[in-house]
Amino acid sequence: MKNTMIALLLALAAPLGAQEFSTAAMRPMNLGEACRLALARSEALAQQAEGIKQLEAAERSANAAFLPSFTANISQYKQQETMSVSKWYVSGSYNVFNGMRDYLNARAAAAKTGAAQLDLERARQQLYQSAASAYLGLYLAQQQVRIRSEQVDVTAARVKELQARADIGRSRPGEVAAAQSQLAQDRAGYLGALSAERQAQQVLKFATGLDEDLSPAELSLPDAGPIEEYFKLAELRPDVAARGKSAQAYDYLAELQSRSLWPTLTLSGDYYAVRRPMPSPPYRWDAAALLSVPLFTGGAAGAAADSARAAKRAAGLALGQAQRQARSDVRAAFDERHYAVLQAGSLSDALALAQQNALYQRQDYKLGLVTNLDVLNALNTVLSTRLSLAQARAAADLALIKLRIAAGLDLKQ
Repeated sequence: MKNTMIALLLALAAPLGAQEFSTAAMRPMNLGEACRLALARSEALAQQAEGIKQLEAAERSANAAFLPSFTANISQYKQQETMSVSKWYVSGSYNVFNGMRDYLNARAAAAKTGAAQLDLERARQQLYQSAASAYLGLYLAQQQVRIRSEQVDVTAARVKELQARADIGRSRPGEVAAAQSQLAQDRAGYLGALSAERQAQQVLKFATGLDEDLSPAELSLPDAGPIEEYFKLAELRPDVAARGKSAQAYDYLAELQSRSLWPTLTLSGDYYAVRRPMPSPPYRWDAAALLSVPLFTGGAAGAAADSARAAKRAAGLALGQAQRQARSDVRAAFDERHYAVLQAGSLSDALALAQQNALYQRQDYKLGLVTNLDVLNALNTVLSTRLSLAQARAAADLALIKLRIAAGLDLKQ
């Protein structure tokens, strides 16, 4: 019976605010769709993907060192008092040995490409989190508009009731004025909520690339589960794996620089289709083997090796930092979710009590036991508690999404 009376209390009067705000004509959207649209629309991800294509091209260029090279040549030579010399020929060369520097360079290029691909995957996950934040921001803003609209209706009903009581001398004009002042404040709060909803619309529209107004659906997220599972997943997070790939790349590059003073052996040859004049004795091809042994580089080789080793150590430190950061992200998101859930539960209890108190205050006012100000304060407590509860629930949902992203999981909804 009490719950029925409370519901009637909060639903009194004509729905003034509800007539001004409705999501019926807005485009319905769920979280999974919002994330997919944001992923397809992001220019930042597209730029990052183009960077990967450049690295893939560099990797192919490094692999080309394992193949021979051929060039077609045409030359015409004329010297004073001599006859003209013409040559049409094909040249070929092949690097037989250079201390396996080509192999190390190719492996480093492949590791860099792999790291960039993993970084792109992590950027996609972080974009999911941004899209989810925009989605929940709009969902919360629309909830707050509805709550404030209902509050306007409740306060308007209060003004109407007090005016009727004042007309028969059972309430003072000052009580009517106080309620009217409260109604003006409630309407101002409602308009502020409408403005916030418009801003939240623009944030989600920008993320998804849509122009129409959007109506996010309520989320239905699973329980968080034990934190240990998230710690295990975070060890395989794409950005952590990317730092591991980068460490491999710098390991290869350090080894490459350490072999910069190794000898190189190159085979080359030419085949002449046309030679005028033809030398005597005549021949159409020649071949050569070139062995090159660096003797002195002025310290450049040693400096390059030292720089590569320092870069290798820095990459190892970056890997350790990424691993620690992943665990820290999981812990922070897990704690945020835990306390947001507890806060929402406490606020839910507080709301039930605030609604009951508002009912009692109205009953006591009719008996002359409390003032109209007590009733208005009770109604304001209901409003603030409902708004806080909506915020806490949205914070709990966003914290769970953060936790999943911190563990390297995509949003599948």
